[in-house]
This record gives sequence, structure tokens and C-alpha cells, in this order.
Amino acid sequence: MYLLTRPRPKLNASVLAFRQAGLDTLGVATTDIESLPEQEAALSEHLMRGTLPDLLIVTSVFAARALNRCIEHCPNRLRVSDLPVIAVGMATADCLTPVFKRVTMPQTQTSEGILALPALACANCQHIVIIKGEGGRDALRATLTARDKQVSTFCVYRRTMLERPVTTAGAQISEVSGIIATSEQLATQLLQHYPPHELRCLPWLTVSERVADSLRTQGVKDISVCAGASDSALIEWIKNNWE
Repeated sequence: MYLLTRPRPKLNASVLAFRQAGLDTLGVATTDIESLPEQEAALSEHLMRGTLPDLLIVTSVFAARALNRCIEHCPNRLRVSDLPVIAVGMATADCLTPVFKRVTMPQTQTSEGILALPALACANCQHIVIIKGEGGRDALRATLTARDKQVSTFCVYRRTMLERPVTTAGAQISEVSGIIATSEQLATQLLQHYPPHELRCLPWLTVSERVADSLRTQGVKDISVCAGASDSALIEWIKNNWE
């Protein structure tokens, strides 16, 4: 059995995808998602100005949904929907493509993958808007600012830690043969909620070397990295490497 940790709104759909692929999976949510209407309103106001940004970067499905809501009521919707958009992964891109005409994503679906895209080095890409969750993807803003880009950031949601994890089925850690964690925060919270000595001896799968390095500092030894954070990418990796 695999242990998959996702935020609460994504948990059931992800576990269902894993099970439909034939992977016995226990889902664990340690965080919930809280929208931040004030930041969403500020993003709407920003997009209604006469001078639009050159590029939008959207770092999650939750950020994409907030952006789409902003566009619904935007008087210059056609102009905004023509802006180039970088989505961090496939699920985020799928959420944006019904609204935006030019959506791309990096081959490596991480902040580092976004920063390596040629579009960010173009001379006509000076004003960039990042739409993200509170406290996440700070390296994006810092690196782009260091490249002399004008960066506006809108944190349209926050992750809140649950008092007790939400699980999709009753199971013991002793039944788990591998752990999938797609962010540093989810991985760390998992180690806080469950006996860490039991989790550290298991193989882990995550989606960036940055998260892998964080896990190593917490005593996890066996860590692999998948190039994508989508359910389909993780499932394919597991079938090719753990099955």
C-alpha cells in the first residue's frame, strides 16, 4: 500500500486515480485550503488596469481557479485571456486552457523548471505576475527580481494545518510500502503527525530536489524524484519503479 499526501480538496480525486490505476493507496490530508478574497480582489484590480503584465505565472490548481474567477468579471477579459501564461504542471494547465489562449508549462514541473523557460529571458518580458499560495514559491519572486524583472505577487489562498489528518481509509503505517509527497510542507507535516522513525525508513517519492533535500535533513534516506506532480505522472513513475 502507498501513502499519498495531498491537500484536503484534492485528496479523494487523487486517491481515486491511483486506485483506478491498480495502486492500493491510502490518502492522507494534513492541510486544508482557505481562499483569500482580499488578494483575489487585488488581483482583479491589477488586471483591470490599462497596462497589463507581460506574463502570468500560476503555481497550482487553486491559484488557477482564483485567476479564472477574476477573469469572469474582468471588463477587459479578451485582452487578459490573450496574455501568455506559465502553469507549473499539467493539472494547472488543464484548468487554465478553457480561459487562456497561450498556456505553457515547464518540462520539469517545479519552480526551477519555470525559471529555466526561455520565455522568462525575453527582452519584452519585464512585468510578471505570480499567482500562488501564501508562503509558497518564494524562490520564483526572488530569482526574477534578481534578474531585474518587475514582479507582482498575489497570494490568493493559504494552506491551513488540520488539527488531525483526514484519511481516506483505515490503515496502519506498517502496511505502507512507499510515501508520495509533492511539497515540502506536506512532507514535513506528515512527519509531524505520524511517528517519524516509522516514516523515515520507508522509500519516499517527491517532485523536486529541493523537497528531497529537505527530507534528507529530516532523516529520510531513500528518496526519489518524479519530474511531474500530477496524478498521472506519479502513477507512471511508481509503476515503472516501485511495482
